[in-house]
Amino acid sequence: MRELQVLDFVAIGLYFLALFWVGFSIMRSKKERGGAESFLAADRDMNTFQTTCTTAAGDLGGGFSIAMGGLGFTLGISGSWLIAISGLSIVLASFFMVPKVKIWADKVKGLTTGDLFEARFDRRTGTLATIVIGFAWAAFVGGQIVAGGKLLQVTMHLDLGLAILVVGTIILGYTTMGGLKAVIYTDVLQMVILMVGIIFLLVPIGLYKVGGWNAMMQTLAADPNTLSMTDWGAAGWKTMLGWFFSVIPIWFISVVGLQRIVAARDVKTARWAFFLTGVPIEWPVFAIGSTIVGMFARILMPELSDPELATPMMILNLLPVGMAGLVIAAYIAAVMSTADSCLIGPVAIFTNDIYRKLLRPEASDADLVRVARFSTVIIGIIAIGSAYLAPSVVKLILYAYTFSAAGVFFPMLGLLFWKRATASGAFWSILLGGSSALVWIVIGEPMGFAASYIGWLVSLPVLVGVSLATTHKPEEDLQTFYSLNQ
Repeated sequence: MRELQVLDFVAIGLYFLALFWVGFSIMRSKKERGGAESFLAADRDMNTFQTTCTTAAGDLGGGFSIAMGGLGFTLGISGSWLIAISGLSIVLASFFMVPKVKIWADKVKGLTTGDLFEARFDRRTGTLATIVIGFAWAAFVGGQIVAGGKLLQVTMHLDLGLAILVVGTIILGYTTMGGLKAVIYTDVLQMVILMVGIIFLLVPIGLYKVGGWNAMMQTLAADPNTLSMTDWGAAGWKTMLGWFFSVIPIWFISVVGLQRIVAARDVKTARWAFFLTGVPIEWPVFAIGSTIVGMFARILMPELSDPELATPMMILNLLPVGMAGLVIAAYIAAVMSTADSCLIGPVAIFTNDIYRKLLRPEASDADLVRVARFSTVIIGIIAIGSAYLAPSVVKLILYAYTFSAAGVFFPMLGLLFWKRATASGAFWSILLGGSSALVWIVIGEPMGFAASYIGWLVSLPVLVGVSLATTHKPEEDLQTFYSLNQ
């Protein structure tokens, strides 16, 4: 394995400087324009290109780019279905959720999932949704930081703990300075670099090294240990069903997705951004591209001990000087793009749903910006600490998904599509669905059933049963919400 050269480090260094410059420039501009709407909602004026880039970057970050290389190394081409399911989720959201949420957000200046649940149901339900979503997405930040740490560990020979600290500090720096607008602007840069690095550089060179697609599949098929890697269904129905239950709900409950809807210029912009992220960006481009990088590694370095190092090892072994630095920057970009998005989500939740609503309703705009920056630092430090405890990127991501999906998905569907859903039904559905999934994880998922199965089995009947047994509370503003459908 070759070492990084001066040109590689120059490419990486320039990229880091660009990120800090974006955050610093936005922070300076806010001194003239003012703050909370820009920091937490990016002035609600992002165009289609910006919104598409930041939506895609928020999902296809280091966790998926590194983890998908690992799945390609172990499962083969069938691992690509994980992101295909995510693509399906966001396409469904683009049709059924985005228009309603965007109209609501613009009408009442809503910012978070807690705002949405409070508007449709009541303060108690909104607060509970805030806690569940905020916890899940804060945990998701840790998964992205682990991915970035592994990348720096293998490419720059850093201790994993130090690598995690470096990645976390960079993310904290520009996000604290610029907020959501900095996140979106840097996501545009990050998404472009990521696509160039994977699709236009690493994949073509990898295909050349293994002799092309047909030669790669024949090589894998010739070995009984890797034959299943050529089978699109090798992951098995049980695994893929678990992925489905864990991932399909995500774009309906994602604080990252909701913030992109809030930040988009209008309904049309938000809807197109979501659709294009699902097809073609997530599927087929990224799903297949990131997976086959792991398949290259299985052929070229089958002795690799950690499958999640497949992607960075391919970068170092396949690409020439300078180009390797560019693609490493692309994968660092991938880490940043999801981690910063997941970080600013819990920040918005704390600033808007906890501080402004519960602790200090009279807070000024300047106060909110200060609290947002302070909470960015605190939540980021907690996320960095949790990253030290995460042995597997995929496991942490899927558990974060499962915890939020199990409790909030069906209440969200009720919020969007079922007028009979009551505040009591939504509250108990979130509480019991999420709790049952968490308990199932803690006891080791008995009988092989994923926690998401249990959460869904509890959440749906609780929502329906309690809603039918109770009446709407006076604070449930049904007329305002359902008038959005007219």
